[in-house]
Parts: sequence; structure tokens; C-alpha cells
Amino acid sequence: MAMDIKTEAKKADFSLELPSNAKDADKRPAKGHATKGVKTLVTVIIVVVVLVVIGFLVNQYTAISLFGDKGYSASLKYNKDAYHAVFLSNDQVYFGKITDRNDKSTLLEDIYYLQASNPLQQVPPSGTDQQPQLILVKLGNELHGPQDYMNINNSQIVFIEELKDSGKVVQAILQYKIGNTPAATQ
Repeated sequence: MAMDIKTEAKKADFSLELPSNAKDADKRPAKGHATKGVKTLVTVIIVVVVLVVIGFLVNQYTAISLFGDKGYSASLKYNKDAYHAVFLSNDQVYFGKITDRNDKSTLLEDIYYLQASNPLQQVPPSGTDQQPQLILVKLGNELHGPQDYMNINNSQIVFIEELKDSGKVVQAILQYKIGNTPAATQ
């Protein structure tokens, strides 16, 4: 008889209802799952910080601009004592000293440019390949009398070269400064 009672006890339905918050307990994560979410968040934050630091270093120490246009070479340092050739988009070239440079403009001082002088004869004699002589001209001696500096918009600069002291242009500039006369560079 004892066997029949046990069987009946298993089959008995006591009809107990669980409270509504107890039913949701199965859906709540265990305490171990909560720390997993925090670890994921910390990992994401660390990855973002590392990427920002790498981006800053690339932006600062290379010509690549990741955080906006800084000017194609505004971050480069120029020797203020050396002469530079500044080639512009309108095919003009100016020689001078770069005294200031920022994201938008370049300040050039002690400026010279080349001017071709026409030969006296209009038609060169046959068999000769006569080229016009280039003369170095100091900015400021023109009819309109400009000051001896230019504030050049960086968007108009094609490229800039630092000139050697032994080059013909720098030698002509030095000769001009000594004698204050136009110097031929060819």
C-alpha cells in the first residue's frame, strides 16, 4: 500500500501559483553575466582610446591629415635663414625667406624673381641657339612699389624648395646685395 501513496503523491496537483516577479527570475542574467557586460564595455573603451591615440600620432607626425585639413605642409618646419623657391599655381616662382607659415598662408620676405631679358636682335643669327638671359629682380622696385614681403595663400602654392647656398640663384642674390645691381643667373 505504501507504493500506491507515493504514486498518488507524484500525480497530485497542488495548483500553487508563483508570483509574477518569480516568473521573470528565469530571464534575469546571473551575476557572472553582469560582469561580462562590464568587461565588454571596458574593452570597447580601451580600443577606442588606443585608436584615437594612434590617429593623433599619425596626424601629428605624418603628412596624413585624419582630423581635418591642416594644410598640406603647414606642420613642416622651414629654415628661416635659408632661401626658398616658392612655385605658385600661376607658374610664377618667387625666391625668398619663409618667415612664418600657418594653415592658410605662408609669409615670404626678402623676395626676388627671375625676369627674361630680350636680346637686341629680334631674329637670332642662323646656326645659333640664343636664349634670353635671365635677370634676378628684387621685389619692391616695380612701378607700383610693393613692400618686400608676400603673404601667399597656401592653396596657390604648388611646392616649395629650400635652395643651396652654392646654387646660382642664391649666389646671384648675394651678388645683388653686395653691389645692389640686377644679377644674371644664366
